Amino acid sequence: MPRFIDRHPFQPIPAEIIAQVKANLGKPDQFGVTGINMFTSKDYLMCYSEAPNAESVHREHAAIGINLGPGDIQEVTSLV
Repeated sequence: MPRFIDRHPFQPIPAEIIAQVKANLGKPDQFGVTGINMFTSKDYLMCYSEAPNAESVHREHAAIGINLGPGDIQEVTSLV
């Protein structure tokens, strides 16, 4: 299945949301998106996931109020 990294502006994430994300890592959601990891920088939050397609990742984020714009999601391939 394809893997994706998306990025959106960093916003503080409540501890309970982080705990929920951690509990669901490795489990596909209703959009078919399986979270693998999340990363932060001072400006961005990046989500690494496995999904049937980029549209599934867009729908998953939109469902929680995060609208990804053009270029905010990229399909990636591991080099190792």
